[in-house]
Amino acid sequence: MDLSTTELTELVCTRLSHDLIGSIGAISSSLELIEDENGQLDEDTKNILQTGADTLIARQKFFRIAFGTDTQKLPLPELEKLCNDYLKTIGSRANPIVLNLQRVSKELTKIVCICVMIAAELYIKGGEIVISASADNITVKAVSDFKLSASKISAYQKILNNENIEDNTSQFAQFYYLQALLGSDVPLRLSAAETEVELIIG
Repeated sequence: MDLSTTELTELVCTRLSHDLIGSIGAISSSLELIEDENGQLDEDTKNILQTGADTLIARQKFFRIAFGTDTQKLPLPELEKLCNDYLKTIGSRANPIVLNLQRVSKELTKIVCICVMIAAELYIKGGEIVISASADNITVKAVSDFKLSASKISAYQKILNNENIEDNTSQFAQFYYLQALLGSDVPLRLSAAETEVELIIG
């Protein structure tokens, strides 16, 4: 599916809006509840407000690096923190998604963020994302003790085969964006099993 710059921009904006609106709604509802209670803030409402604010901050910082212009190149510890903070907004405490970066230079900051987002979409429960770089390629692995999302795997394979995604195309904006970022000369190869997916870039 060949996208124009305008179409890709629309997909990215729709995706980011979708990923931020839930927390915005939670904060808005909590503020209405406080108003109904004459300004009283109970512990449950405070926790909802804090979680919503933390989620918004983590995602906004992550999206700024992943999709922004003049993206800052982050040293490995800062990149790991940025990505792990984002992953905490997706995974649960019982089944977290953990990140393992290997031989990743700060020049790959933007690509790593997009790859983290692509891999994170595959989890139904927690697991590990491993991103490693070599002189020849970048390898992204999503590994879990549980089954990964078969529908997302199928959609990724369709994208790589240049086939259309019929519904909710914006949820795959990060994959289309990676393709545009890398250019048509950089190959992408995907292999998948029920509990492990590997994407090779280059």
